[in-house]
Amino acid sequence: MENQKFETETFSLLIPSVYTNMQVVWESIRAAHELPKSDYLSYATTTLIPVAFFNEFTGETLVLRYWESCKHEDQETKLIEEKEIQLAGHTSNIQLLKSNDGLFYYYAIVQISDEFCYIFKGDCKIKNRDFYEPLFEEIWKSLEYFGNPKEAINKLPQFLLDLYYHTESDKNLDFDDEEENDIPPIIQEFSIPEDGKEYWIIDDIELQFLPECSASVNGTLYVNLEGIIPEFDEKKHGYIIDSYNGAVALNFSLAQIYNQGIPTGVIPFEKGRDESYNHYLWDRGFNYLIAFTGHVTLKEGWVGLTGYLEDKWDPKRYKISLAKKINVEELEWEKYDFTLLKELEKVSPKIVRQLKLKDPDPIELREELHSLINLENLSIQFTNNSKEAEAFTEIPTPIKYIKNLKSLHLWGISAVTKFPEWIGDLRELEHLLLTGSKVEGIHPYTLQYLSKLKFCYLENNNLESAPKSIPENLEVLHLDGNQLTDIPNSYTQLKNLRKLHIKNNPLKSLPSGLENIPELDLELEKKMILLDYTYKGADNSGVIPYDDQIFYARNDSDLNSNLQKAIKKTDFQEYENGVSKIARHAVNFVTTIPDAYDELGNTRFGGLPDLPANVNYPTVTIDEEKKGYQFIAQINCASITSLQDYLPRTGILYFFIEDQQDFAPKVIYYDGETDHLKSAKELNIDEEFIYDEAGIFSPFKADSAKCVSLPSFYNDEHYYENIAPELKELEEKYDETEALQEALSPFDTKSSHGSNSYVFKQHDSPEIEAVNTLKGKPEEWMVLLRVSSDNNPGFSFWDAGEIYFVIHKSDLAKKDFSNVYCGLETS
Repeated sequence: MENQKFETETFSLLIPSVYTNMQVVWESIRAAHELPKSDYLSYATTTLIPVAFFNEFTGETLVLRYWESCKHEDQETKLIEEKEIQLAGHTSNIQLLKSNDGLFYYYAIVQISDEFCYIFKGDCKIKNRDFYEPLFEEIWKSLEYFGNPKEAINKLPQFLLDLYYHTESDKNLDFDDEEENDIPPIIQEFSIPEDGKEYWIIDDIELQFLPECSASVNGTLYVNLEGIIPEFDEKKHGYIIDSYNGAVALNFSLAQIYNQGIPTGVIPFEKGRDESYNHYLWDRGFNYLIAFTGHVTLKEGWVGLTGYLEDKWDPKRYKISLAKKINVEELEWEKYDFTLLKELEKVSPKIVRQLKLKDPDPIELREELHSLINLENLSIQFTNNSKEAEAFTEIPTPIKYIKNLKSLHLWGISAVTKFPEWIGDLRELEHLLLTGSKVEGIHPYTLQYLSKLKFCYLENNNLESAPKSIPENLEVLHLDGNQLTDIPNSYTQLKNLRKLHIKNNPLKSLPSGLENIPELDLELEKKMILLDYTYKGADNSGVIPYDDQIFYARNDSDLNSNLQKAIKKTDFQEYENGVSKIARHAVNFVTTIPDAYDELGNTRFGGLPDLPANVNYPTVTIDEEKKGYQFIAQINCASITSLQDYLPRTGILYFFIEDQQDFAPKVIYYDGETDHLKSAKELNIDEEFIYDEAGIFSPFKADSAKCVSLPSFYNDEHYYENIAPELKELEEKYDETEALQEALSPFDTKSSHGSNSYVFKQHDSPEIEAVNTLKGKPEEWMVLLRVSSDNNPGFSFWDAGEIYFVIHKSDLAKKDFSNVYCGLETS
């Protein structure tokens, strides 16, 4: 994993590339690994702080006072470990804790003088501890300090100095001053330049517009504003501009602005966001600490910006003003999404192709639809319990005359009791969605003549029977949440039907062959009862007998002894019988040192494989170009024969995935002499050849050990509900089950990977996923290899997730690895 250096006036850190949101503020460096919609995976913050700051906390030493300052009033935490490390010539104290709501904390402090210290705070979800804890330590150990801490601290704002030294300053703002300072400046109204000249000014800095500036319509109005500071000086302009050449861009997506072909409106943004969520802003090239607050004005063929760029941390604002002419004549309004009925008042009906409304007045809607004969896409969404939804009692008949309609979406139509037969007259229809109604039946042949229909969604109605005759081109059909008791046999004959969703229906019978639909979304228990889900074998010749006992820890004397000791140590005696029934005989792998490819056929994670001379590196053809699979691991089976009895006794297993989107697996088994292998260092393969953007991981050797594997007991009832239902009580005993897991760990460090191990998942299990895709029963499948995110080779599957290769136990007994399932669990 690559590191990037960040520094303040007094210290520097190396931050791993997994952290994508960085903030350097005064004498603090904050790294965040964040997800969309404000979710997060981890924060790591390092700060220079005067020792005096901790004087108000109890404790005989600075370290104890720091621990006290880290306590959360509204959160219970439990100490996991305390330790010391040497850091920058000093001793650093570290605390590891976990909270009752599933968070892991890494706190550290190092005192560099009588006056100053550096502190570190890192956190993540407890389930991701294995991935982030080494990163926290890596960041903290990279600390290098320099400069004059006292001078740097004295440059901080007065309110921070008062906070750090517990003082009150005359220079500090009183409450009245704070309120006055928080009042944003008045944003001026935009006026079209009298001289007709375009301009872009930020804090008295003039920018030149670049030729890439554009305006276009595709659903919304997209305005791309790109500019550059002609004589860019990083020292002079770096407080606003963060690009290497002074180029910046503002991209706007603006809706509800149509006015007789002229974009019109005033749209407010606050710190880069529009509270209505109708409009969006993306910026490039600016300092990441600042965001636009102000108005975007569309007027008479111009776009204008008035407002300021606001620092997220400092009370600093930099005025921004902009005026740019839009080429209105080139705007293709036929591609515009009209989302307000009032927008239709000033538009020719011939132009309107897309109409997407939320809670429209049903009477006004009906009147407008009469004239919209060129409409191609109509979407109407009603919110729960809205008065408009109550008044929308029938699907408007004017729709039947819109012959070019390609998409009809009606959401939340809770007062509708009938789907009209004339829907079948909309012969150009490709997408149909009718959900949330009280409709109990649809005419059997309503959909029959919709020959272009590919996607049909009829969820959460009250349908008692599914449409019997549906067009041959249909690819996706959703019938979830109805009152269906059966499914027509004709569905099994549809060659193009790839997705059929029929969950949450009181089904009593299903036609044979329905299980062959590639994506059949149905409760697993109903699949087992109503369909033939017998596994036919990877070679389609059936299954062979296998000894299921070899997969369980109770049949290994060493593991059974370890389990008994761990149960006694953690006071789990009352659950001993149930835990013993589900405990798996696993093999754990932990990466150790970089692999220089100096040994043929050894167990290896990452890098490249030692393939047999007659086996080509797996490839996939993308746009007529061959690209390589991503190599994950090779397992030398002979080296772990003493650890388990279910894997082949000789040979090597190679694990590949196509990429980290589809996770299409390829597992290769070679049962021959290692002398016939071609060393990985002889492969003519580079990063560009690998299809997945992660490229080639770093090669690492691994140690292995047998161990007992137990589920997390969170949402894992499917493992024990039939054989040990008493274990359900463990779902509420998070700390206790974690202690049991730790007692069973074979390595001092957290093991990363495993065979025949349980996998933590939010929903279902790897075995259930395999059944849903490849059939059989969950207990017939096993996790051939679980691979976690691991800092050594650089594994980071999505967001600190892990992947798993799952195989049917009969195929494993046959040594047939041609039908392996691969999945992902991520945060």
